[in-house]
Amino acid sequence: MRNKYLSNVDNRPTIPFSSSEEAWFWYCLCENLKHERSHNNSSKIARPCESSDIAIAVKRLMRNGTLHPEHLKVLAKYGYAQVPPHEHFGDTPRICRLWQEGLKFLGQLLKQKGIVYAS
Repeated sequence: MRNKYLSNVDNRPTIPFSSSEEAWFWYCLCENLKHERSHNNSSKIARPCESSDIAIAVKRLMRNGTLHPEHLKVLAKYGYAQVPPHEHFGDTPRICRLWQEGLKFLGQLLKQKGIVYAS
């Protein structure tokens, strides 16, 4: 899949993320490496977006009321840690639910944009 909006200098075909969780972890990693480009030629996999595209999707979901501040707090905490919440590791069912809901909402939008594979 080629994304005509990306300036992919080496013309590699882009590969969508397999899930919204994978896309979210990638976004958080890119944010942690703020001074690095999120889409560069040294990456083994060319992605169909820039990290800012995921940020824009999150802002859109927040603006329209789909994603709530509680979702974003959980997504940020666990996304930047690069580990999803899990009840077996002491996370509450509510935290796990907010994580799943947030990723579900984000995934629906990212699938529409071709950033995540539509299943």
